[in-house]
Amino acid sequence: MKRYDEIAGAGWSVLTARERDVIEPVAEGKSNKVIAIDLGISMRTVEAHRARIFYKMGVRNAVQLARELCTNPPQAWLQTVELPHQRANAAFLSEDRPAQPDTKQADDRRNVVRPPPEG
Repeated sequence: MKRYDEIAGAGWSVLTARERDVIEPVAEGKSNKVIAIDLGISMRTVEAHRARIFYKMGVRNAVQLARELCTNPPQAWLQTVELPHQRANAAFLSEDRPAQPDTKQADDRRNVVRPPPEG
């Protein structure tokens, strides 16, 4: 078993399975209360996991944690976890989009009708 001071800043490899469950929502900026409800654990337990995650990852807050995970994501995490920006992009791309506007439609900024392009 590793000594506690040997794991400070050691990174992903020393996190427990539950800490790995907690790390994504913490990095997304979710509150302890929301994480606790989602995982079915107490808020105090989330606070304890969060503190150990920060210590083991060598960061002081959730912003630094998110930055660390985005700049140096572990390969195992990339295969199993969808990053927040990927989820947002997927939602954006899946929305029904209208076809390109007809060139004869009114220009929203000037309320004028543009002629169709010649060509």
